[in-house]
Amino acid sequence: MSVSSPVIIRNEEDVQGALQKIGLTREVVEKIAFSAAAARADTLPVDPSNAPGQLSYIYGVRAVRLSLLKEGWRVCRAGNVESTVNDKLGVRLCFQNVDAACNPFKNPHAISGKGNASRNLVAAGQGELFVNEEGLVGKPVIGSNPTVWVICVAVDDAHIRAEVSCPESFEGAQFENFHQRIFVVDQELTPITQKHDLEIEEEFDVAVSKK
Repeated sequence: MSVSSPVIIRNEEDVQGALQKIGLTREVVEKIAFSAAAARADTLPVDPSNAPGQLSYIYGVRAVRLSLLKEGWRVCRAGNVESTVNDKLGVRLCFQNVDAACNPFKNPHAISGKGNASRNLVAAGQGELFVNEEGLVGKPVIGSNPTVWVICVAVDDAHIRAEVSCPESFEGAQFENFHQRIFVVDQELTPITQKHDLEIEEEFDVAVSKK
């Protein structure tokens, strides 16, 4: 079975219009992406190995809600999946750390795989979507489950990239394809030097001895 290519929106003016349709702005997405990146960068070598991803996720979700709850969105934890919902627009927004974003040749893959609850949420809403004559994703049918959109953030030593994308229903532990991808952030990062690394090494000079 052939897989259709997602509609990719990357032109500045088109991005603003596409984000507006789902209740977002470029400024809000940038704030969320940089909040997540800052939390990742603030971890220390002595932290648990999963701390960068965990803190990035926590602060990403927090930034989503601090930005949107005052605009009439609500917190949703259906199926133990953290999301933020705009009932008026029929949009369910999730945050996800991904391996890559804003790459037209590669779909984002979640750093942590998706489970049954995520698949069910996506299938429940995206099953109502249709594609119009221009190839653009249409609105969900009134009264249906909210359509799932995902703020996908990818950070490495040199770049931060973020897109807002609408996944298709999928079977495994990963998003397989998307209806639409909106490229929002693609910026170089200034290297961050952890000034407190040396202080921590000195402070935690622990002697180990047998009892």
